[in-house]
Amino acid sequence: MKPLIPFILFLFIFSFVSVKAITPSEARVDWTNGFIISDGKSSIVINDSGSATDNETGKSISYSSARVLSYQKSKEKALLNAADIINQIQVDPDTKIGNLIINDKIIRQRISNYLHEYAIFKELPAGYLNTSCRVELKLGYLIDTLNIQFPENNFPIRSDNDFSTKYTSLIIDTRGLNIKPALLPAVVNESGLEIYSRNNISGKIAVKHLAVSYTNSEREAVNHKKAGKHPFYCTALKSLNGNPVISDDDVKRIYSHKDNLIFLKKCRVIFIIDR
Repeated sequence: MKPLIPFILFLFIFSFVSVKAITPSEARVDWTNGFIISDGKSSIVINDSGSATDNETGKSISYSSARVLSYQKSKEKALLNAADIINQIQVDPDTKIGNLIINDKIIRQRISNYLHEYAIFKELPAGYLNTSCRVELKLGYLIDTLNIQFPENNFPIRSDNDFSTKYTSLIIDTRGLNIKPALLPAVVNESGLEIYSRNNISGKIAVKHLAVSYTNSEREAVNHKKAGKHPFYCTALKSLNGNPVISDDDVKRIYSHKDNLIFLKKCRVIFIIDR
């Protein structure tokens, strides 16, 4: 069987970053659960005599063979839609993946390998003469393709708090600030210093569970698998370069217990964003 999409074709797609208009039904990023979901559809070609036809040769073929060819095209379309939406994913508020791959052949190759190796295909109901395929890709695995370093620096220890409280996660309500999802965002204090970023977190856990997960409501946030039994909830004061700014008092409370720094390193952070 021919490969779904030749390797060189992926390089061509990414080299020119030619992003077509795709509808939400064709491809989307599930930032809450950490998946890229993409659909592709195709139709079985019927000739004037009512027989199924090989679209490339024009020859009549069996219905079962035509269905196999059509489903193969559905797979190809689903992967192409996934490739298009990957270009649009933000690495951080300043950089899209499409910006990184224009001049980096290695990243292009890695993303091509990611699409081929990690794609999970599911056939969807589509009717008698149609086929439909859904591709699901683990979003965090994209981080491995971008050659990003995680120094895993220690979070600073603060001794200016009169009492300490243990939390299980950090939930930041950013609604109204137009915060956009990104693979590696940061959290900033009132002085503009990053108090949570890729420099402190575990790269392995970011790949597995994302540096930040995103929800659209408090209920979704507290019920998220990252939240745990005792999350620390706060509201962002503003946005700074696309990252949420939280108060110094909130930073002090988060940093008040050494166990809280462990949950930060494990990427147990959730942003509530506008729907």
